[in-house]
Amino acid sequence: MLRHGRELVAQFGHKQPVDLIRDYAQPLCLELAVRATEPETTSVRHLAPLAAQVSLAAAEPLDAELKSQSKAATAELRPFFNKGPEPMRESGFVALSQTLVSLLGNAWFALASYPQEWKRLHAQPLLVARGVEELQRFAGLTRLLFRRATADINLNGTSIRKGDRVILCLLAANRDAERYPDADELSVIRTRISHVNLGAGLHACVGAPLVRVAAIAATLALVERFSSVELMEPIDWCGGSGFISPMALPVRPSL
Repeated sequence: MLRHGRELVAQFGHKQPVDLIRDYAQPLCLELAVRATEPETTSVRHLAPLAAQVSLAAAEPLDAELKSQSKAATAELRPFFNKGPEPMRESGFVALSQTLVSLLGNAWFALASYPQEWKRLHAQPLLVARGVEELQRFAGLTRLLFRRATADINLNGTSIRKGDRVILCLLAANRDAERYPDADELSVIRTRISHVNLGAGLHACVGAPLVRVAAIAATLALVERFSSVELMEPIDWCGGSGFISPMALPVRPSL
């Protein structure tokens, strides 16, 4: 993935407009999705729109129509994925070809909004792994999760009864001022980062290690070539209560 990322960014010129979503994240993540899940088809062009439909429903889980469309799209995808463990079949294809793109879009938008942090990674590429963790904390993709309480519990003075629906705000958790100094600021040299962007414990994302490696590779290829990028606003966003991300990320990169 790092090699492919470097090949892609080598095509982007100094101060020439480029869409980091369409021209970089999407082709890079689609190749990873195909390699990881090995769909049984010679062409994946028709699979990507189906995966996008599933991702739309994940972005807005409260929309019944999107949920229905996602169910139908998943049924169309499933016959093409019969290899490997269940999480790395059609759901893995959706996560790597679509959700990962959204995660990277959020991270790179945040990084471009803090040019001094982009320059720091450009000058010190060994910081990229830590920087990616900070980017997930600061600009994590998942906004809300919904759970059902399995037992009565009193949490910090709030009574939750068995069967109650609980809404978890991951954005707030990742910016907890009692846990992180200057929680609303991005710092790629921050230490002791333990975000919940990819879940935790029994509910940790099964693909978290792959997502981390992929995000590091994609970001490293980008920041080692370009010393900075200029956002070409306005940026249009898509998604809903589940997550939001840039529809496109047009920038002018500088060597």
